[in-house]
Parts: sequence; C-alpha cells; structure tokens
Amino acid sequence: MVADSQPRYRRYRIEISPAPDLVRLPPRFRVEVEKHRLISLVLKELIHYRANLPVVLSRPCVYGVFSWPIGGLAPKEELCVGCLRCIVQYPEVVQICPNPERERLGDSYLGPACVDTLLYEARTGHVPVRGAGYRGPFGGAGWDGMWTDMSEIVRPTRDGIHGREFISTAVDIGEKPALLEFDEQGQPVGTLPKAITLQVPFLFNHPPPSARSRRLLEILTRAAREIDTLAMVPIDLAIRFELAGPWVVPVVGEETWYWLGQLNWLPRIIALEGWDRERVAELLRRFPESILCARVPMESNVLELVREGARVVHLTADYHGRRNGRLVMDLIRQAH
Repeated sequence: MVADSQPRYRRYRIEISPAPDLVRLPPRFRVEVEKHRLISLVLKELIHYRANLPVVLSRPCVYGVFSWPIGGLAPKEELCVGCLRCIVQYPEVVQICPNPERERLGDSYLGPACVDTLLYEARTGHVPVRGAGYRGPFGGAGWDGMWTDMSEIVRPTRDGIHGREFISTAVDIGEKPALLEFDEQGQPVGTLPKAITLQVPFLFNHPPPSARSRRLLEILTRAAREIDTLAMVPIDLAIRFELAGPWVVPVVGEETWYWLGQLNWLPRIIALEGWDRERVAELLRRFPESILCARVPMESNVLELVREGARVVHLTADYHGRRNGRLVMDLIRQAH
C-alpha cells in the first residue's frame, strides 16, 4: 500500500475549557439592605408564622443572593442579575443599584458591557446568548455604520456555528498570478503561485510592549498552532523564547534587524516593519521560499507599495480600530 502524500483538507477545531477569572470582578449591582428593618421583619414573621422557620427564613431570590445562613445580612452581590423581585416584595428593606465600580470598567472604546462580554467569552469559550432582542443602535458612527448579513437567521440550515453545514472560512495569503503559462512540455513558466492557506480569517498580532511576557507569547503561538492560523512575534522575542514553527511570523524592524543572523529556521512568512527596498532585497535573498509581508500604517499608499513589489500588506492601527483619528473601516475602503 502506498501512502497518500497529498495534503488533505482539515477543518479547524477550537477546543474550549473553562478559564476562571484570575481577578474577581466587581458585581454588576449593589444590594443595599436596611439591616435593622430586615431584623424587624424577621421578628414580625416569627410571631406571625408561629416560629415556622422554613417559612420565615425563605429567601425572595431564585438566584441565591440571600442564600447565606444569615441571609440578607450578607447578600451575595455577584449572583444578582437585577430582576428586582426583592424590591417589589420588600421595597422598604432592600434596594438594588448599579455598581459604580462596574461602570468604571473599560475605557472610551470598550464600555462595561463590552468588557463583560469579552470576559464571559474568555472565561467560558461560548458566545453569550441574551433574550429580549437587540437594544443597540441600528446605525451610527464608527462600527455602528457597518451593515452585516445575518445569514444565521435567514439561512439557518447553513449555520456553521452549530455544525449543521460547514461554511468555509479559509483565506489565502500570498501572491497569485492572474493566469498560469505553460511551455511545450506542459511545465509552468513565469510567476508561480506563492501562498499559504489559513483555516480561519484572522491572525494574532503581537501584544504591546507592556504585555509581551513569555507566557502570553507562548499562549498566542500555541493557539495559532491549534487552530491553524498565524501569530506575529517580534523576532528578538521569538529567538529568545524559542518560539518557532510554521505558525510563527517573525516581525523584524530597524532595531531588531541584526537578530536575523540568529534565525535558524525557515518561516512561512516574515513581516517587515515599514518598507525599505534594501531590506526587502536582503530578505528575499536570504529567505527566497518565505512570503514577505509589509507592516505599514493603515493610511499608507498601498498602491505605491504594490508597484514597488509588495504582495502581502498588513495595515496596522491601534486597538480602538483607529489611525490618526480615522476608523479602519473607512481606511480599508480607501486602501481598496
């Protein structure tokens, strides 16, 4: 039997497991209990129900906010969902208020609701499902101006999330000629395709300098390996932390150029900060089989880069999705 040496299609699979928060988050609501009124209420009910403790000590919360042995004297605020049943039943005893500490989470771009959603996804590996419909705007500034095709609703049988039918998410990165040419012997001539295929339409950018720990970079590269995508790593850290493999993209710039001499493996893609003709020529000479990627600011003249030979361009912005005050959604349109 002869083994099949041809590569076969393998769809990505993202394994999930619980990842509890390392730092306890402030609860969404503050449960303010008038303790003297609560004690007075319990004493009255002891008399009214003739010391029937199961009735007197029953808790008006199905989520367990008052499930401690001492009940409302020490409420579990982290369990409160804001249903307000306790207020309706005992308004003179308890009040539910938004927690100011929770409202301060995030920044001008990621508000408390976004932070809560992101942390839920990171903690559970699931997409949050909420009822009561969509309460946000249907149009506006920034990302709210982008219209999407909600195919999961109009074509539920093609819902790739739940596995009823696969929808390809693969993307190609590299250079492909408009057409192929062959000689008289049927062999291809001229420019040949030079590309790689990723099974997911995203990659992991390197974290900011303040967060470039060895542990975090190892996590990113491992995730890239397991789901068949790429992780961009500054070349000096890739060498120092021994991060190598087809899923690692060394990022080299002017200050880290000399680290190229210590790169002892062949990457599929090498990312160059900016665009310098001499450095481009040197990279093509030393790594002829690798794909060269130019990392440039989002507002760069992409057409000029293509004319100078760039075939893979990584347009960068800040994590707010902006560059010099402009949203990347508008800059992508400009680039195209």
